[in-house]
Amino acid sequence: MSPPGHEQEKNKKNQKTMKRIFPLTAVSLCAIACLTLVAVISCDGNEGILSPQQPEDGARVPVGFSTSVGEPTMSRALTTDNLTSMGVFASYTGQDDWNATTSKLNFMYNQQVSRANNSSPWTYTPVKYWPNTTTDKLSFFAYAPYVDESAAGGSTPSFQGNTVAGFPKLTYTVPTAEADQIDLLASVPLMNRTYETTSGSVSFLLKHALTKVSVYIKSGDNVVGKKVTAFSITSAKSGTLTYHAPDAGNADDSGTGWTYSTPAETETFPAAAATATPGFAVPDTKAAEKKLLSTFFLLPRGEGSTFSITYTAPGKLSTGATITQTINLVGQPLPSLDQWTQGAFITYTIGIEKKQITVTAATQPTWTDSGKETVTGSYTITYATGPADSGWSNGGTGTVDGQPVTTHTVSRWGGSAEWEEGTDESVDGEVW
Repeated sequence: MSPPGHEQEKNKKNQKTMKRIFPLTAVSLCAIACLTLVAVISCDGNEGILSPQQPEDGARVPVGFSTSVGEPTMSRALTTDNLTSMGVFASYTGQDDWNATTSKLNFMYNQQVSRANNSSPWTYTPVKYWPNTTTDKLSFFAYAPYVDESAAGGSTPSFQGNTVAGFPKLTYTVPTAEADQIDLLASVPLMNRTYETTSGSVSFLLKHALTKVSVYIKSGDNVVGKKVTAFSITSAKSGTLTYHAPDAGNADDSGTGWTYSTPAETETFPAAAATATPGFAVPDTKAAEKKLLSTFFLLPRGEGSTFSITYTAPGKLSTGATITQTINLVGQPLPSLDQWTQGAFITYTIGIEKKQITVTAATQPTWTDSGKETVTGSYTITYATGPADSGWSNGGTGTVDGQPVTTHTVSRWGGSAEWEEGTDESVDGEVW
């Protein structure tokens, strides 16, 4: 079985065969609308889709692409408006359905489709066409943004090769630098499409493939002058995203899933704002609003993820002399790691005090920072020098002014609650 030809076909035999060629007229990239824990790209299914053309006998009409207008989100998150590239895989299987054991990506393999901006048309080369036999089948898979796997030094994601049978696999390594991390999107697979069943129109539904993690800083006391000088999250470094035929009876089945090496390799991802001179200023009072420190796009594998933080706090000696203490807490646990799923948006609010910090996790209903949050858990991490109880430590390690201290984590709260953005946040009856 061979795939239908493209624009370079010139031999007479093929010209005689291709009497009726129908266009794959439009692939609609839908706009981003994130639900709690499961983020999807939603859109008006008719907006921006071109009507299929019926070419004259022997004419050829290229595959075309268009997009619908999306919901605006933060600058590094992708919408149809700011998306300028995608990679497309497709398989031609003739009259047969896709076979996960034998079918190959023989029609499109990481085909770059791009545009200059949201008012420009999507273009690509070489152009592809619908099969002459209108009941022949094509299966489609897409991801965004596009990457060139032949680039020097490799690419992320990388792919298993176009001669390998089976569903596409994307191996993704999270960039270490916060600014380099992307909002990776993956489409719900479109299986066994024909010109007759689609009328020439194919619409991709793209979903967020990673977990968005935002970290906020609050003051847990009224001490003025505290600063965060380092912050990082240690989490899974790489994973493999494999497409599969979605279960039509399961609305939550995105048609993709992640796998990881055992044990999973980890990486430390620093927050850029914390290391910038002179540090990230902590709000001066408990009543002050939280401040966004960083946003990461991480693999949806929360298990074993930890954070480290260094902050300074002013103080006085018994002599009255003013000093600045440096507190460094390493490998501390994060609450609600089970909420790290594909498309989830998790926020961590860290309340900083001189002798302890409180970490509260919440899930967001959308990938914007507005609306109701669902609080999912909270830890209080206390540090001390030589605590009397030898079983007291269950956290990470730490130092104060270079001297070792023991850290201890207590689950401060574990029910469910909500707060409106911009109001006081209450956990266990305590208003920060």
